[in-house]
Amino acid sequence: MKKWIRILTVVVLALLAAGPVPAADQEKETIRLVLVPERNIFDQEKKYRLLSDYLNKHLPFHLVFDVLSGYEEVMDQIVKEQAHGGIVGSFLVAHGVEEHDMTPLVRPEWISADSYYRSYIFKQAGSKLTKDVHSWKGTAIALVNRHTSAGYFFPMALLKREGVDDPEGFFSNIIFTGSHDAPVWMVARGLADIGAAKDIVFEETLRKRPELREKVEVLHVGGRFPDATLVVGPNVPDSVRNTLQSAFLDMDSTFEGKKVLNRFGAAKFIHSPIDDYGDVYQVVKDAGFNIHDMWVVGH
Repeated sequence: MKKWIRILTVVVLALLAAGPVPAADQEKETIRLVLVPERNIFDQEKKYRLLSDYLNKHLPFHLVFDVLSGYEEVMDQIVKEQAHGGIVGSFLVAHGVEEHDMTPLVRPEWISADSYYRSYIFKQAGSKLTKDVHSWKGTAIALVNRHTSAGYFFPMALLKREGVDDPEGFFSNIIFTGSHDAPVWMVARGLADIGAAKDIVFEETLRKRPELREKVEVLHVGGRFPDATLVVGPNVPDSVRNTLQSAFLDMDSTFEGKKVLNRFGAAKFIHSPIDDYGDVYQVVKDAGFNIHDMWVVGH
């Protein structure tokens, strides 16, 4: 018993010597950014924890990343000011700018020196399906979400260009998986005949599970969509907006920042002006939609 009393005394004295937690740390504002679940939620959380751990050493506020369950929930929380902003896909950027006055700030330039992604449409290797979309009639297709450039609008635009105006009647089943890695798994395992996803997550999935490489075959590649963009809502103060943007843009200027970026898979962060999103607007139009008539939140 005396031993435990001595240990407790040492701990208490150590805490007293350390002094109280600085008031500035106690009163730090929390800036919350929400993320779309473009990959397995645990992988997504792990990926962005690297950034938050680094950035919180350099920011005057506390930055939190939260991965949400769906694309619609991400937009809903930003619009309702339950989050200051988010890391979102290219369609949500264009929609957010057009309909909710959001501002795109930065996006990663990957180690490959590219800051864009493409859409892959793929089949199970060895199947008789071809690049001719009419050979897909009556099959099951695995898509991501109705609000993704690579995982929905590009395949819909391709189908429409080839005369398929009723995808629901054309396919035996349209499966929305919620993330970009899931269609790869579904096609590889024969749970869907055709899949669509962003190339970056497709290739990442095959690197992690190389045995899948022999089980899927890419049929179409298209689009050029800015990747993983940080957007903020219209009511975020300019001071917070500018501080956030500068913190991301300055990461590659320090040795520690470069190490974190490398582990994240990026060389640096770059500006992401709305002028870079031309392919997004085009593919939405080609798929037969009007971006101004679409809803993502409020229903």
